[in-house]
Amino acid sequence: MNQIKSFFVGCTLLGMFVSSLAKGQDQQEPDRGEIRDTEFIIRKDRVLSLPRKSRVFEKSPVLPPVAATTNYNYQVKDFFVPLEPVVLETQAFQKPLPLPEYDQTLGRAKLGFGNYSSPLLQLDIHNLPDPEKSYGLHLKHQGFYTGPVDGENSAEDHTEVGLSGSLYKDFVEIYGNLDFQRDMYHFYGYTPDPEITIPSDSIKQVFNTLKTRVGIKRIDRSEPFDYGASLSLRLFNDRYDARETETLVKVRALFRANENLKGGITSLLAFTSPTDVNYEAINRNYFKLHPYATYIKDGIHVKIGANVIHENDIVPNKLKEFYVFPSVSLSYHLVPAFGIYAGYEGDVKRNTYFDFVRENPFLGPSEQLRNTVQNFQVDAGISGKANDEANYKAGLRYGDFTNMHFYGNNVADSTRFQLIYDNNTRVLEYHAALDYKFDLYYQLQATAHYYQYTLDEISTAWHRPEWKLQLNNTFTPNEQWTLHANLNAMGGIQAINLATDRQRKLDPILDLHLSVDYAFTNKFSAFIQGSNLLNQSYERFNYYPVRAIQVLGGIGFKF
Repeated sequence: MNQIKSFFVGCTLLGMFVSSLAKGQDQQEPDRGEIRDTEFIIRKDRVLSLPRKSRVFEKSPVLPPVAATTNYNYQVKDFFVPLEPVVLETQAFQKPLPLPEYDQTLGRAKLGFGNYSSPLLQLDIHNLPDPEKSYGLHLKHQGFYTGPVDGENSAEDHTEVGLSGSLYKDFVEIYGNLDFQRDMYHFYGYTPDPEITIPSDSIKQVFNTLKTRVGIKRIDRSEPFDYGASLSLRLFNDRYDARETETLVKVRALFRANENLKGGITSLLAFTSPTDVNYEAINRNYFKLHPYATYIKDGIHVKIGANVIHENDIVPNKLKEFYVFPSVSLSYHLVPAFGIYAGYEGDVKRNTYFDFVRENPFLGPSEQLRNTVQNFQVDAGISGKANDEANYKAGLRYGDFTNMHFYGNNVADSTRFQLIYDNNTRVLEYHAALDYKFDLYYQLQATAHYYQYTLDEISTAWHRPEWKLQLNNTFTPNEQWTLHANLNAMGGIQAINLATDRQRKLDPILDLHLSVDYAFTNKFSAFIQGSNLLNQSYERFNYYPVRAIQVLGGIGFKF
């Protein structure tokens, strides 16, 4: 019971204590936001005063300048050190770029052999690329020791030896060469007789030619002023009585005023002295001066000049020794694919005995050597370039000539030829040309000519073709193969035997030539070539049939 009483008493005291705490909190912390009664008192007699602060109105006095009484002297001394100045030599760095191995060769050689006992030996040697000099050696021999008529009596061979070199000095190149040629033929224009033996040596003809030349020319041809000069000497003789010496001096100068206008002058001075059965040591002098000016702009190309010539040939129909001929050419291309051109020119074509035998190696003694006077020649036509692949040209020429030369079988020996001159010859020529190139794989070059002659003293243009056609094809399917297919054709050739006065028309010429080269490596190759593959026994000159099908093969290598 006592415990229960004690419990009730404690609870009563605890409740009283909690109640007193609650009342105290209510009095100390009124509720927030409650507006209580407050009393404000405003008094007007109150004055806010601050103590007085003294002010300064006077400026600070300027201090008097300080007079300098001390002089300052500085003494500078030069100190010379006996040392050499440092010299820095600079040089542009050149990166070594070696040439490909296949280009670094000293030369090349070819060896071959074919029917008609025809060996081929060729050697070309040259120095490696050098910015200061270049030189080379050329050797070649090709023989045909049997021929189409009477075995070795129609044989021929050709030998060439040449030396060349150049020195490069600043802006000019000094060059020179020395060449020797030996050409052997036979006068086989006869009908073989089994009962008659003709010694081969009795009808042999040998031409020996020694040529040398020295000259100078500007290396950079694009400069405003360009020039060049050369001096040449040629010694020529045959196995009989023909001899000829020649000295040539050539000088040229060119000045470019701008990209459209340029002018220049070329000159040729020739001293020739031929000797033969009918004449001895004749002095044939020839001088030609050709000044000109060229203007090119917007598809227009104009060239105006003159040919001033003096020559001292003494011929029966000669009227003067001094000639002045105009030389004018004009072309205009509306577009690159089509244009027109025209030209007019007079000239004197210089002819030598050497020129004649290069054209007809079966030439014998002639009465006289004459230059051909081109009184005038007019040339007009169309030309153009299509798709940067094909170039074409077609037109006609008409000219008037004095002393044009022709050939006839000699009066004394029909196996040889002699020169025939016409006093006045007019030639009308139709011509066309095409050059086509397809990338690096194929190239075509084609030309065609048709001639009509109007003669004065002779009846026919003896041994001159009425028409000519040339087709040259080159195929390069890859770096190893190179193929050539060429066709040479001409016809309408009239021949005359002056001993019998017999005339005949020669059969048309159709010569097909094929050659194939195959490179096994960069330095070793093989080749095979064939001539007259249509097996025609045609005659370019009367009584002189050519060899039938001929095949020659061999190898080539670089070293």
